[in-house]
Amino acid sequence: AQEGGRMRWWLAALLLASIVCSANTKAGTKKGPRSNADRELRTRRTECERDVCQGLVNESKLTCTYRCVSPDCYEEIYAKDEIEEGEVDTERGRLFSSCFRRLHKKESDERLKKQREEKAAQRAAA
Repeated sequence: AQEGGRMRWWLAALLLASIVCSANTKAGTKKGPRSNADRELRTRRTECERDVCQGLVNESKLTCTYRCVSPDCYEEIYAKDEIEEGEVDTERGRLFSSCFRRLHKKESDERLKKQREEKAAQRAAA
């Protein structure tokens, strides 16, 4: 009777370990459209700060950077109520990032659709 209890305990422990390992693997390998969009956002932000908005400080630099990274998202999130001196608005920062991801996905989807259409046209012509 004790042996059956030990066996069930080991099976439960093994099952739990495999679930934990599986969850960690999925969480640790975050790839795909969102990570591509985040990488693109960081790249654009760095380029804008270095090239376009160089020499500006504080809120003017932040406003310039947001406009440079995505004029559409800047208009949507900040244009009605611009950033004020000393203001830290993490909520609108998150909204800006979310807007950028959404537009980036839309652009990527349109690019992929165009590529598929071109390949289909090439196959049809061949």
